[in-house]
Amino acid sequence: MRPHVECIHESDYVWHTGELPLGEGKAKQRNLSVDEEDGSASLKVEFTSDWGRPGGFHVADTEYYVLEGELQVGDKVLGKGGYVQAPKGVAIPYLKAKQGTQLLHYREYGDWGFEASERSQAGVIETPTILDTESIPWDAVTTPGPMAGLHIKMLHRDPETGFYSRLIWAEEGWMDHRLAHHPVFEEAYTIWGSMTYNYGRLDPGTYFFRPARVKHGHFISEGPKGCAWLIRSDGDLINWYTTNERIIVEGDPENYDAETEAPVIAGIPVRSRSQGPWDLDGQ
Repeated sequence: MRPHVECIHESDYVWHTGELPLGEGKAKQRNLSVDEEDGSASLKVEFTSDWGRPGGFHVADTEYYVLEGELQVGDKVLGKGGYVQAPKGVAIPYLKAKQGTQLLHYREYGDWGFEASERSQAGVIETPTILDTESIPWDAVTTPGPMAGLHIKMLHRDPETGFYSRLIWAEEGWMDHRLAHHPVFEEAYTIWGSMTYNYGRLDPGTYFFRPARVKHGHFISEGPKGCAWLIRSDGDLINWYTTNERIIVEGDPENYDAETEAPVIAGIPVRSRSQGPWDLDGQ
């Protein structure tokens, strides 16, 4: 499984050579999080020259989201906000990226393997999803629980597993002072704006990956536009809320300003079964 990562800015990761086999051109990547067991990964990719690759299919469920620049997918040209999703074995058209293009690249349930082909893998009948998300309107979130002010653009959802990718926008002033956790993993990359919560601050380029059942909360969306991020989960994101939580560590500040330091919040579970049983195991 992937490790727990909270509020790490992409600039704190080192660059690696891009894992984009059969591509012509140069690309580099930052490994935001990686599952060393099956090769699943969330990556920030930058093309340092014009780049291209023939059509074909991946051995992993694959997604691309354009942050800056231009990505051509067959005869479709995607700019900022362009999105591509292809289940493993599903052929996508040739790709071309202009120098300087930056994107998020996700692999799930497989590594970087890719096979050039004009057709999908034998027995696969699905088709890729190609979207210009900038032209898609925001829909208000109406699910009971969160306060008003959340908006969504659905990118892709697996009808069988519930695995989904979507854009979320929290308006300025949106907040929730409860701790929350989920039965599925949750990861996000901040696109614009800012938000503060008990693990730190989300600014553009900040990333987190939380395994299931990690408690988090006390959210406040800030800035003139609020905060927006691309969020993914490996199933339906059910919110389990905790209220009336207690602060365990108390005391008098000795050599720091207490008003600028976040309190220690109780109830954050063990994050590795090698260190002990997880809270709510078996729920």
